[in-house]
Amino acid sequence: MSATALVLAAGEGTRMKSSLPKVAHRILGLPMVEYAIRAAREAGCDRVVVVTGHQAEEVEALVHGVTFARQDRRLGTGHAVMCAADALRGATGSLLVLAGDCPLLAPETLAELIQSREESNAACSLLSTRLADPAGYGRIIRDAGGAIVGIVEDKDLADDQRAIDEVNTSTYCFDIETLFAHLQRLGTSNAQREYYLTDMIDIFRREGLAVVGVEAADPNEMLGVNSRVQLAEAAGILQRRINVRHMLAGVTMTDPGLVWVGPDVVIGRDTVLEPMTFLLGDTSVGERCVIGPNARVSDSRIGTGCVVSDAVVTDQTLADGASAIPCQCE
Repeated sequence: MSATALVLAAGEGTRMKSSLPKVAHRILGLPMVEYAIRAAREAGCDRVVVVTGHQAEEVEALVHGVTFARQDRRLGTGHAVMCAADALRGATGSLLVLAGDCPLLAPETLAELIQSREESNAACSLLSTRLADPAGYGRIIRDAGGAIVGIVEDKDLADDQRAIDEVNTSTYCFDIETLFAHLQRLGTSNAQREYYLTDMIDIFRREGLAVVGVEAADPNEMLGVNSRVQLAEAAGILQRRINVRHMLAGVTMTDPGLVWVGPDVVIGRDTVLEPMTFLLGDTSVGERCVIGPNARVSDSRIGTGCVVSDAVVTDQTLADGASAIPCQCE
């Protein structure tokens, strides 16, 4: 069955205190929204639609190979989906809806979300997780039998619902035809006076349509970036994920906490990365190299057996056995 992704990236992000739109901020060299797009593609989505709004032209210039829809007035996540109706016209199968400011979602988790909806033939499958401190997040409401019956936003919670620790990640997989057949039933009778996409769960349940869930084991996947502090937290988690992957593949890092590697970088076996090394962009490093300390390499090709220390290498090619080090001549 085909799957389409809808990435919501229209927000301003006032807490970032920035002239840049929130999803344009970079993590390890890539704009934040690109992580959501890549995760959706790796999860099996053959088409991606991105909803833009605040500084739309700037966001749209950052990514390629997607279709754009505009949300000129930000009236909630449900309204964002409404704004994408024309861009999604004719699509069938699954619609994966995810936020452009959540760069830690794993493709495997998204693929499981799609699979759960398709195997159960449900109207919606939603992604949840459990938090020790759920304050600020919408809660998953279940009936006595454990079935999902709705989502209540934090500002709308009743007193007896605040202790619920299962929270909504704002990541969903819908049957696209069922979603748009019911989307106009969304209202704005909530504290924010917005169209909440979360209200679709209650609408489906009242119609007798199935809603299922997938619980993410790693709460980090749902980390949304709304401030520079959260941007740094997300960057640290991605840094560790990428570094572990390379070390397991045969790369030595003498201090992984002081090595930053972009998601597109390729590194050969038995290469050593010393502290304060940055490998970014479209970069490849051959086997048996020593990179660092104090090295920054971007968009370059480093051959086998090379040494790069105390140097900046940008848009260059180093032949096998070459060195890029400061001149020690007097």
